[in-house]
This record gives sequence, structure tokens and C-alpha cells, in this order.
Amino acid sequence: MQITILQNSDESFYQAIEEALGWANSLYVGVAYASYGAFNFLKSRFESFLRSNGKLRALFDIEEFITEKKLIEELATIPGDSECKVFIKPKNSHPFLRGHYHPKFYLFYNDEYYRVIIGSSNFTLGGIKYNIECNLSIYGQQDHLFFEFYNFFSELWSAEYAINVLNHGDLLDAYQQVFTKNVKETESKNKRLQRLRKKIQTKADHIIKSKKDILNEEFAYLLGLISGNSKIDFRKRKVVIDLQRGLANKGKEYEGYYYNPDISDYKISQYDAHKKDVDRITENVSLLIKHLGTNDRLSTNHAGGYHFQIILEFDKNSVILKELKTLDIPISKSKVAAFVPKSILESNDKKLIGSFIKGYCDLRSRISVGDGIYSNVNGKRVYSLLRMGISFPHNADELLDDFQILLKKIGLEEGVHVTDPSRRSRENLIRIDVRNVPYELLGTHWRRIFLKDFVQYMIRKSQKNNPNSA
Repeated sequence: MQITILQNSDESFYQAIEEALGWANSLYVGVAYASYGAFNFLKSRFESFLRSNGKLRALFDIEEFITEKKLIEELATIPGDSECKVFIKPKNSHPFLRGHYHPKFYLFYNDEYYRVIIGSSNFTLGGIKYNIECNLSIYGQQDHLFFEFYNFFSELWSAEYAINVLNHGDLLDAYQQVFTKNVKETESKNKRLQRLRKKIQTKADHIIKSKKDILNEEFAYLLGLISGNSKIDFRKRKVVIDLQRGLANKGKEYEGYYYNPDISDYKISQYDAHKKDVDRITENVSLLIKHLGTNDRLSTNHAGGYHFQIILEFDKNSVILKELKTLDIPISKSKVAAFVPKSILESNDKKLIGSFIKGYCDLRSRISVGDGIYSNVNGKRVYSLLRMGISFPHNADELLDDFQILLKKIGLEEGVHVTDPSRRSRENLIRIDVRNVPYELLGTHWRRIFLKDFVQYMIRKSQKNNPNSA
């Protein structure tokens, strides 16, 4: 184990971050305050980390109105396996969650080694480069101390007062309004901050309360997964969600990769991509179990090749199981036929609808040149349109209609094309121009990277054809 002091005076602090981003495959950042300037200073390192399939989780305070909205949005939407949450001071008196959220914590690790940095530095430009700061770095092979650090962050990350901002833009908008106001005004600061905090607390309380209701965004996401590809056995109290996309053990080695060199330099194997999908899906479903306080068990299984399974086994008193039994889920020999629940179809809650669509898309969507339109120029494919495809059974006309209704309800109409079921003998597709696809439908990091690269390809092509549009 190596223990060192990191300071800004000798630039050892930010250099330690740069070095760790080169070998780690996961980074957990838990700091009170953060600025876009700090991220921008290390932006190329973070982008390389994410494009190398690194995993980034960041948790910031927003109640002191110091963390910048621009950074929160950047880490929530940057292509790659990145998520950002904000922490709201809880009202309860749980000893672990008492007081303001105020850590300065950076945990880098891979399958064998870890580096943890704890001390005084927030993730601001001053904190990582200019201020007088003192931080302790611990580096070594994973040991009991690593798991204590890991569990510390995991407990905060999964707390109900840690809110994922991607689907709650209204919370960030409210934050930005009071953030700007706080910057411009200085008089009666403490009184005003207390009043403004209540606005955020009210919205946060509403979000947290909604998670206690069974028909919440997390449950809607589970319904999307179940609709996408699953088997249910109510007698055994068990749901098996299958992720089996792509070529499934066929063909040559290069066919086992998502790789489109004419458009993107990003490359990932189907195995690694689907394993990442399973990790993300499992993480999302586990939040539902935790927030509802059930004793349900969640596990995964590699069935072989590119086929993975997420297995949910219910406690006999599970409220999730009870709710699923009340739904009219079409099941034949335990296999679920794709469906849209009536409660989702009739809802006007965009977050609820979006979560259901996202669950379905996490199993049934793809970003592939196979869904593009191209012409051959000098033996090379030149694409005039690149699309995301959402797959549906070939004999499910009503399902196609229902999904179009859902997409319209979340404001997604432009660039949407639906195949004609009468002319298809296999799957039907809803194809969406990549320039119109919202990030929240692409929770898995590798598809988000492809989405950005495909969009950039279309922009470059448009600028080449129309120089004046640049």
C-alpha cells in the first residue's frame, strides 16, 4: 500500500487524477461542490476514460448553490457509462445521512488495484489546481479498506435522497433559477438561501414520495423490460429478463463487434456491450427494490455467447409481484408477449412514459448502420440518414400503434418512421433519425457513444454539402 499527500502547489493532485484515469475502469466521485471548469481542464482525459469503457459515477451537493448546472448536465449526458446525481439533505435523523452532504472523495479502481483520494479538494478548478489544499492518496491492491470505501459511496449513491437528474430536468431548472439569483444578489444571503432551499426540497420530496408509489418511474422501467423480452412464472414468483441482441454466436470474429469505421472509431465487442447492458439494467432494477423496501432478490446469469439474463425472484409479500399480478400481461407458456400496460398508455406523465420506453429500448433498440440509408460512392458507403431502430414482433400492429402514441406523448414525432406490417415477414421497426433521439432512451454507454458519433457524422456530411451552414 502506498500512502502519499497530494497538493496543488506541486500539481500532484490533478496529475494523480490523470494517471488513475489511464488504468482504472471505474471512478466514483463524491464531492460537495463542483464546477465545469474542473471538468473542462481534464476533459480529454475523461473522454478517453469513457471511450475505453470506463464507468463514472458522480454525486454532488446542490443545496449550497455552488455546483454548476452545466457540469451536472454534462456528466449526465456525456457519451459513455456516466451518471450524475445530486444529493438533497434528508429530513430524517439517520446517523449516516445526518447533516449536509460535504465529502471530498475520489475512488478509482479496476479488477485488482485501487486509488482513493480523500481530503479538502472539491471538484472545482480551485480545488484541483489553484487553492491551498491537502489530500491523502491511498494506492494498492484491493483489500478490506477498499471495500469500506466502496460501500461508503454505494450507500450514498443508492440513498433515496440521491436523485438522478437525467429524468428530472425541472429540478435542475429550479436550481439554475435560484443559482443565478444567488450569484447576482448578496444581501440577506442566509435568509434567502433558506427560502430558496425549500423550493428544491419541495420538488425533491415530491420525487422521493413518487418512488414510494408502486406506479413510479422505476416500476415503469421494469414493465418496459418485461415487455421487451422476458418470461414470468407467477407460481414460482420469478421473472427472467433476456438480453439476446445481435448476431448471437454466429459468424466470424469481426461480426461479434459493434464497429463502423467509416463513421466512428469506437469499437466494443457484443459480449462486452451486453455485459455493460446487464450491469446497467440490474443497477436500475435494484433501485426499485431498495426504494420500495422489498425483500426481492436480483441476480444475473450468462447463458452463453452474447445471451445474458437478469433474474428477479420475489418475496411472497412483494408489492412488486402483487402489482404485476393485477396487470393484464399477455403470457404464453411463461413467455411474455410485448405489450403496453393500460396505465402507461393512458398516462400523460412524460417521465413515467419515458421510463417504460427506456426499459423496452434497453432490450430492443439498436444503433446500427444496418438501419441507415446510403449510396455507394467510389466503392464506399456514404450515408444520407442514420437511424436508431426499435424492434417489435412482426404480427403486433396494435403494439406499433401504441408505441407511436407513447413517443408522441414524450414529444418525439420528428424523424420517426414505422415499417409497414403487411410487408414484413419478420420483425417490425420504428426507426428514428439519430439527430432526434433523446439521450434518456439510451441508458447504456456504448449506444450513447455511437449516437454522438453518428450525429457528428450527419453534421459533418451536412456541412460538406452545404458549406454556408457551418
